[in-house]
Amino acid sequence: MKIRLVDGFKIRNTLDINFIDLHFRGSMSRFVSKLYIPKGEMWLDHIFELSGERKFLLRAHYYSEKFFTKPIDSALYAEYRDHLKKKLCLPGPVPSFVQRRKRIDGKSVLYVNGTIIRRHLDPEFVSGGHDLVYGYVPKNQIWIDTITVPEEQPFVLLHEQVEQKLMAEGKKYDNAHRFALAAEMEARIAAGVGMYPGDENYLWSGLPDSDLIKQYTKSSRRIHRTRTTGAPVAALAEERYHRRKQGVARFTNN
Repeated sequence: MKIRLVDGFKIRNTLDINFIDLHFRGSMSRFVSKLYIPKGEMWLDHIFELSGERKFLLRAHYYSEKFFTKPIDSALYAEYRDHLKKKLCLPGPVPSFVQRRKRIDGKSVLYVNGTIIRRHLDPEFVSGGHDLVYGYVPKNQIWIDTITVPEEQPFVLLHEQVEQKLMAEGKKYDNAHRFALAAEMEARIAAGVGMYPGDENYLWSGLPDSDLIKQYTKSSRRIHRTRTTGAPVAALAEERYHRRKQGVARFTNN
């Protein structure tokens, strides 16, 4: 199956806010199927190429295909996560992964190295999480993965804050997650980077599928060259984002 490196930030801003890391058209995602992905392709958010996690995520995908033979519910997904930890997580002490801390509205917000967490604690940790979903996160804490480009981190934080609050009030995860997605989408739109199918003057309306795919494809050659610099992933992502910031603002406002 062909792997296409894509701009996950751009996809989450303009097409599918639930695009996470590695997806294909018929994936057993707990959320909406990725019908925009051509048959025979997997789409990988290029930030995971920068972090050197491509093979790791492909292994996780292999185990998910072996594990899921029926529609997914919360109980089955929890069982799968435990199975995946046993298969993929490294034994021994977990390296230090906290990069900085903040105190927001009485909650501790930790900005963490998600690559370490995925390899040592939980292969399913992506973007962010909180104590009511991830059992290893201490009470009243929210964790944000610093592999996420800096300009996207406030949207991830808002999502986790809304979801955590609603779950503390008694909502189940799936419902709280839907409310959090809506709040996140609204915040992206308000910030001038978000526009989604169905919106008036949607950016990609009428665009052929082949041209739509080009809008999200990243150059693997440029990505591999970037990896050889040895710079931290978060710093590379931030530098890359600021280089294109003006161009992103232009296309989202057209």
